[in-house]
Amino acid sequence: MHKVTVLLATYNGAEFVGEQIESILKQTYTNWQLLIRDDGSSDETALILARYQALFPESIAVIDNYGRRLGSALNFNCLLQHAKQEDYLMFCDQDDYWIPSKIEFTLRQMLVLEKKHGKSYPLLVHTGFRYVDANLRTIYSKKNFSALKLADLKLSHLLVQNPVYGCTTMINRTLVKLVDAVPTVAESHDYWIAMVASAFGKISYLSEKTVLYRQHGNNISGSFKDSTFLNRFKRIVIEKKMLRDLTRKILMAKEFSYTYAERLDNQQKLLLDNFIELAKTKSLLLFYRNAKSGVRKQTLGQTSLLYISMLLFKNPKAI
Repeated sequence: MHKVTVLLATYNGAEFVGEQIESILKQTYTNWQLLIRDDGSSDETALILARYQALFPESIAVIDNYGRRLGSALNFNCLLQHAKQEDYLMFCDQDDYWIPSKIEFTLRQMLVLEKKHGKSYPLLVHTGFRYVDANLRTIYSKKNFSALKLADLKLSHLLVQNPVYGCTTMINRTLVKLVDAVPTVAESHDYWIAMVASAFGKISYLSEKTVLYRQHGNNISGSFKDSTFLNRFKRIVIEKKMLRDLTRKILMAKEFSYTYAERLDNQQKLLLDNFIELAKTKSLLLFYRNAKSGVRKQTLGQTSLLYISMLLFKNPKAI
């Protein structure tokens, strides 16, 4: 059996982390290991993790954080560095709940892809999820929510939006080696990894809902909020959320262009250059080039708001 390594990053997750670990213990696929790093929690999280490690020492390991607080993306990156030699990695959030067949289902698709493309090809598989409340009850207004609305996810799409949720994702060792490390400018570990996979490998989406994605307190997903055009316009344009997001995305695109300069083909380089240039220039030709190369979000409404924000974009000194 192929071994699957699950990476769990925690921080002040005492309320739900035990339930998440229990859902992993109930997986139908049994050849897994759980690698955990706590980011300096001030609640009971570390005690809960220690208890599970003592009960299941052959399957669960908690790595030392050496007293360092890294934040979510770099917490996952630290786990990634510890698991670089493993064949298959999955990412796990502390407050969700995995359905019993999640590992088995995702691995099956990964093996199909490796048979088709070869194990030396960078591969990412991600699945659907179901919105639930704090008590794991389905939120029916979002019951049929789909994270991905595009048939073929490309780098041009990922420059402005990431529909790949880390908690639904499995990657193979070839992609792990290509990613190497998540940079500090990355919005999140899953965003950066998805960009790498889209540029140099293959992303496969399965609509099967393998995760109960818990909504509670400050964890309310942006996709879950009222998504009418007017509310999006207020949040994205008037409140300038998109402008802040664009700044981060352009910085990330610059880092991506620098990191993978020798691997990018000419078309990819031009795509990145034209997107980065938006921080400096507002010419109609540049807008046309970005639109023609497929820089867009998943829906027409989202894409319209994106380009309105691009027109309003002001060049921060950091870029």
